[in-house]
Amino acid sequence: MIIGFRTTVEGVLLACLKLRQSPDAHLMFAEDLEELRRKIDFTGTDNDLELAGFGSKLSAMELAALAFGKHWDRHLKLSYRKEPDLIHFIDMVLRHSNCNPSELVRALSLSEDIISLFSGKNQLQKRCYRCMREVNLFHHRLCMFARPVFVRGILIANVKTEHRIEDMFCRWLARKNPDLPVAVVNGHKAWIGNGHFVGLDSFIVVNSSLLGSLKTMNASDEVEELWDVYYDSQMIDSRRNKNQAKKFQPKVASSVSSMSMKDRYKVERGISPCKLGDFFEV
Repeated sequence: MIIGFRTTVEGVLLACLKLRQSPDAHLMFAEDLEELRRKIDFTGTDNDLELAGFGSKLSAMELAALAFGKHWDRHLKLSYRKEPDLIHFIDMVLRHSNCNPSELVRALSLSEDIISLFSGKNQLQKRCYRCMREVNLFHHRLCMFARPVFVRGILIANVKTEHRIEDMFCRWLARKNPDLPVAVVNGHKAWIGNGHFVGLDSFIVVNSSLLGSLKTMNASDEVEELWDVYYDSQMIDSRRNKNQAKKFQPKVASSVSSMSMKDRYKVERGISPCKLGDFFEV
């Protein structure tokens, strides 16, 4: 038998329940039914197919209660370890660039309760826990070091993400700036929050080329240049502390935005000698 599940929190929990009933079943995951059908046609198997997560009517909370008991969240709160709840845990693991959803389903099916899931007694549990921690850490670094800039009244952050967390960062940025439209750009895709300010849905994913046609108000596009002028004119080289700067802004975090990368470069290499008077015309 094949358990074909959707790579969502609900799909993973449903697949976990079905795998406990049929431990010898083969797992196959996909983002939608079309992708799942292509995988089945490629393998050429004629086994029975059980779908999980495609059109499920149960919420993630209800499925978690079925998989780990009615009071699964209470047991985690009583634990001495401060771990995330089950739904957040699954969501973080699925966002990891090297995540194998089938391994996540097997790790859940082999866990007797929530506490055992975080115990790391087997290699599957250890890998899933490590994926969760790495995604959380990368998201925190993104929130700390990404430097959004104003472009035609939209707060835009150009990022390079190792994991699939662009939408998380966009929602966080929208909550921090509820009176402005925000956009997170990674390659050819853009995640827009507070989109009602520009005539779009509150949260939407569009092609990054569409940002050029969006405009809310007359705003300066020279924020980054102004910051460079201020930074270069006020920085005192004798007070430059490389070790302290590297501690609070490690090299791995400096690549999340152009401004943070530029700041790191200036701390490590210094700036050209200049005075405040050099920025005024005589």
